[in-house]
Formats: sequence, structure tokens, C-alpha cells
Amino acid sequence: MQLIPSVIFGVLIDAFTHWLSWLPLQHYGAQLLATLLSIVILAWGVFFEVNSKTIVMAGEGIAGAVAVATHREFPRAKVWCDGAMVVVAIILALFGLHGLVGVREGTILSALITGRLVSAYTRWWPQLVTWIQA
Repeated sequence: MQLIPSVIFGVLIDAFTHWLSWLPLQHYGAQLLATLLSIVILAWGVFFEVNSKTIVMAGEGIAGAVAVATHREFPRAKVWCDGAMVVVAIILALFGLHGLVGVREGTILSALITGRLVSAYTRWWPQLVTWIQA
């Protein structure tokens, strides 16, 4: 059953990439702004995904398991798990591809910011959390 959310997630990424291809993102500042906006939207999705207590994507599942096992809040575990995955990706890229391939500023920013935004959304909208979990 985990395959279905993963397929939907992949299809939506492809669709939004196509739909937003008209955006002029040739300059680094525009790319960084788009990356930050996408992290805000990603965190919003993670907020709903985790609080709805439904099937979660693998990254959130690992963070959720770590949160339960270590008795930590999910957002904190998410930052640590995402950070660990980035470190592993960097090591694999350096040793396997002999260069830093596939990991750049957006990857690192996403790992550091997403969990913190989920925490902020949870603090800002406790009534929404209650409604989602009902």
C-alpha cells in the first residue's frame, strides 16, 4: 500500500514541474526564492501528512519511528533524520560519483528548515491539528 502514495507523490512532482516550467528561474536569487517557497509548501504537506495519522512517505516514516523510539517530538526528529540523510547522500556522492552530485543548497536548506516549519505550523494552528486528528 505504500506504493500508491509514492506514485501519487511522484506524479504530482512531475505535473507541477511541467505546469511551473514557464517561471523565469535563470538567476540564482529567483532559484533560491523558489526553493524557499517550495520548502514552505513541502512543510505544509508534511504537517498535514503526519497529523492526519494516515500512511506517510518513507522520510516521514523514518522520522516518526525515530521520534517514537527516542521520545522526541516529530519535527526535531525530522530535522535530525533529514540531516543524516543529507550527510549520507554527500558521502555516497563523493565516494560513488567522485564529486558532489545531487546535493546542493536546496537539499541542505530543506533538511534544516522543513522540520522547523512543521513545528511552527503546529504551534501556530493547534486547532487545525485537533481538527485534522479528529
